Amino acid sequence: MGEVVGRRDRAGVDSAADGAPDSLDIGQRLDPFAEYRDRCSAWLDLVDVRPPMLEPDTASHPPIPFEALVDAGALAVHEAPLTVSSTGGDTPMLTAKDVRLGRAPSRWGTADVPGAVTVRAGDVAVTISGEPAVRVCTADGALLGPGIRLVRAESAIDPHFLAGILRAAVEAAEGDHIDIYDVAVPRIDRSEQRRYGRAFEQLTELETAFLEQRANIGQLARIGFGGLAAGTLRPVAGTE
Repeated sequence: MGEVVGRRDRAGVDSAADGAPDSLDIGQRLDPFAEYRDRCSAWLDLVDVRPPMLEPDTASHPPIPFEALVDAGALAVHEAPLTVSSTGGDTPMLTAKDVRLGRAPSRWGTADVPGAVTVRAGDVAVTISGEPAVRVCTADGALLGPGIRLVRAESAIDPHFLAGILRAAVEAAEGDHIDIYDVAVPRIDRSEQRRYGRAFEQLTELETAFLEQRANIGQLARIGFGGLAAGTLRPVAGTE
């Protein structure tokens, strides 16, 4: 999310990015300078994230229907029964919200119920209902929660390449219902798939960094305004 889905835990990022008010008045923070300094440092740490270098592609990549790849055994699709979710469970369980937020499993489930699915590193988690999301799982052992389609690829298909293709299809639907079995997967050699997969990874890293940066900048501005107005911060001389 270890993290099961994604590389960074974005729990809390969405609420900060939405401008949710702090429970503590900004002008009354215990150490506004330390917080301001930390936010500046966090912002500077993110500016090194770069998008992948892309170029026009004139080659032909005949598509293969997702359903054909499933029929051929190159892909398998798993779904969990509703009964896997349990307040008395003792196994971490990945939920649809965890997939959307790119975070570690946040619930518990029961692994011995019929039809329970255990997540493996490299599986691709897809949520269709609500807010669609596609993530590559990075660790073994969590239970698959309800409302997620888990796509497991054989060695012939790179999981990051597949996740990128599925995400592009979900986003192209623009909120309309999408059947992943209808998705067209470009026919590309495994070695090339890895290059595409890495580019998809970089785009995801860039997007995550932007969301974190947006949240940090919002907090930085609020702390700065509050500290200047309350008299707990002042501009450094000679920096005008």
